[in-house]
Formats: sequence, C-alpha cells, structure tokens
Amino acid sequence: MSNAIPSPRRRRLAAAVATGVLFALGVPAAASADCPSTTTTKAFKQFGDQANYSLVPAGAFESGTTGWSLTGASVAGGNESYNVHGSSDSHSLAIQPTGVAVSPSFCVSLANPTFRFFAKQTSGSWATMAVQLRWKDSRGAVNTTTLGSLNGTSSWQPSQVLPLATSLPLWQSGQTLNVQLVFDPENYGGAWAIDDVYIDPYARG
Repeated sequence: MSNAIPSPRRRRLAAAVATGVLFALGVPAAASADCPSTTTTKAFKQFGDQANYSLVPAGAFESGTTGWSLTGASVAGGNESYNVHGSSDSHSLAIQPTGVAVSPSFCVSLANPTFRFFAKQTSGSWATMAVQLRWKDSRGAVNTTTLGSLNGTSSWQPSQVLPLATSLPLWQSGQTLNVQLVFDPENYGGAWAIDDVYIDPYARG
C-alpha cells in the first residue's frame, strides 16, 4: 500500500470543499467536555510508531460489527497478518467495490490527533479506497471531510498516519465532536478488507 495519498475522487472533493467553507465561517464545535478515557496500547510499535492508540468500537471485527453501518460489506475470515489486536484474532471486514463501511460514532477532541488501520486489496487488478470523516456541526448539519485515498496491495499493510482532530473544527482544549470513519472503495476497482481500526488519544497515556 502506498503511503502517498492521491487526489480524492471528484464526487468526494465537493464534500470536502463544502466542509472547508464551514471552517472558514467559524462553525463552532460541540459542547466543551473531555472525551471518556479509553484503554490504550502501542498498537503500531513494530512499525516505528510509538504513539498510544485505542480501538474504535468493534474495530477489530472479532465480535461482529455492532454500531457499524454496512452496505456491501460484512465480517469475513482472515485477520490482518500482524495480529496487532490479539494473536487469536481471526476476522476482518470485507468491503465490496460498490460497498461502504461507516464506523460507530465516537468522541474526538484535540487529544485525538490521528488514526490508523490495516487494509489490503482482495480482488481486481487495482483498487482505491477513499477515507473520510463524517460529523455534525453545532447546527446539526452532517458534514463529510475527505482525508484522501489509499492504493491497494495484495498483502496486509498498516495505513499511513491519518489526521483526525486536525481535520475538524476543534480549536481549544475541551471542545469535542462525535465523528464516524467512512471507508468507501472506488466503484470500478477491486474489493478491500480492513481490520484493527485505532485512534490515537495521545493525551491519555
């Protein structure tokens, strides 16, 4: 999987531009309150990443997909090959080219700057997957921020470090937003599998 992030697809760019307009208008973040503390682990230590990470709800896909919204996607056999979440893990999430997977909503503050996950291409001669954030502003409007696209490889690879809080209108300590991660493969490319989706709560130690 390439660490570069190619230009997102045109239909996603419009959503990102709309989000940028909201940033420029200074749309305030949600109420001031810290996100709940979570259990952390140095999930990507073997890749030179010393940050502490916490698992997104049901982000290992070992006990189903509670809270996830799936279209053309389902739990499948075969865990990411590095066994980051656990040596006994045996499942991942398969996403078809026309499918989309949306994570459960979770709290993000300035203490959650980034996230990472594992992914691989499972069919086709090429595959591209857009990675997005979905969130509501203080007026209740749903916004989508496109972070970029991943290029697939046939073997499990950790994603690059992707921005989380830095892509949201969070400007000071105590501001939070509830967000969802969206994994959306290119419709005419190959299928994907993702696994072990982690966010970085660096202020939690």
